[in-house]
Amino acid sequence: MILLADSGSTKTEWVLLDGNTVKAKFFTAGLNPYFVDSEFVTAEVKKHFPSEIDSGKVEEIYFYGAGCSSAGRCEVIRSGLAAIFDNAAVNVNHDIYGAAVALFGNNPGIAMILGTGSNSCVYNGSEITANIPALGYILGDEGSGAFFGLQLVKDYLNNEMPAQIREKFAEKYPLTREEIIDSVYKKPFPNRFLASFAPFLSEYKTDEYIKKMVSEGFELFFKRHILPYDNAHGYSLGCVGSVGYFLADILEETSKKFNFDKIRIIRSPMDGLVDFFTKKQK
Repeated sequence: MILLADSGSTKTEWVLLDGNTVKAKFFTAGLNPYFVDSEFVTAEVKKHFPSEIDSGKVEEIYFYGAGCSSAGRCEVIRSGLAAIFDNAAVNVNHDIYGAAVALFGNNPGIAMILGTGSNSCVYNGSEITANIPALGYILGDEGSGAFFGLQLVKDYLNNEMPAQIREKFAEKYPLTREEIIDSVYKKPFPNRFLASFAPFLSEYKTDEYIKKMVSEGFELFFKRHILPYDNAHGYSLGCVGSVGYFLADILEETSKKFNFDKIRIIRSPMDGLVDFFTKKQK
């Protein structure tokens, strides 16, 4: 059995393969080692792993996760999983690598993540050959849910939203100034809190204020995380993540503005990962 995991900062999707067959699917919280420790990983996976399946039968684990950008952070995840799956070889890699495999398989391309956070890489069909470091929701994450959520709450608290949008925002998110500030500065997972406002963008994406915000955020992402790659226009372009998926029309407009003819957009990389690993076993 092979266990696959695609982990963003908000949630982790898991698929258990028994040969070429999907044996089980389940979800846990996001397991970003910037925010969680090994003990949390162990407890969270134990809580959700199907009780009817013997964890000792899992032989390989492929975990692709946000925040898994160094050996030390990967070890947080690896040791947390090894405590449950003692017979499994645990492979931990960055979520951008999983996105590249899901989008392109064994073919080259530039992979983008636009979800709770954002990232990109150049992929040669087997390895990442270039990656502009993602700086997280405070210093970077341009075009992500956390990035747009931060802009929304700042405009809301500073009374800089157009009146009609401000009214709809307050109706959908009846939060006080104190509640917002506490969630950003005092409570755990502020990036998830900020990204929780992203559905508002897709709901009102035809509004001039919202469309301008999204367009400018995507343009900034392209300028900082796509165009600097050598021969960027020589690669296929692909994107995974709910922000890119639900705002695909604006993302496609942005890609054309920067002279990319086509972009493949999928919500979650898991379908592509399942397809890749089942083909490998045939």
